Amino acid sequence: MTLTEIAKTIPSEYRKEILETNMISRATASYSDASMAYLLQIWKTYVAPDEEIDMGCGLCKERILTNFKQLQDTLVKLEQQSNLLNAI
Repeated sequence: MTLTEIAKTIPSEYRKEILETNMISRATASYSDASMAYLLQIWKTYVAPDEEIDMGCGLCKERILTNFKQLQDTLVKLEQQSNLLNAI
């Protein structure tokens, strides 16, 4: 799967919220971090629904946070495209 394909699995309203709240850069791979918990839930629900993710696994959180950091530019591009389409 390409980054664009992965990003498109996340519904636009969630992509927008993640970007508007700067959630990816604020998140830390910690159990008590609300941004990380939200990103984990998005990942588990939309990106990898069939994957077993241990919500208490620190390495799993690091991996998913790294994945979101890699996706950030793609999420921005999709949001820009959406805004252009809505402006027409």
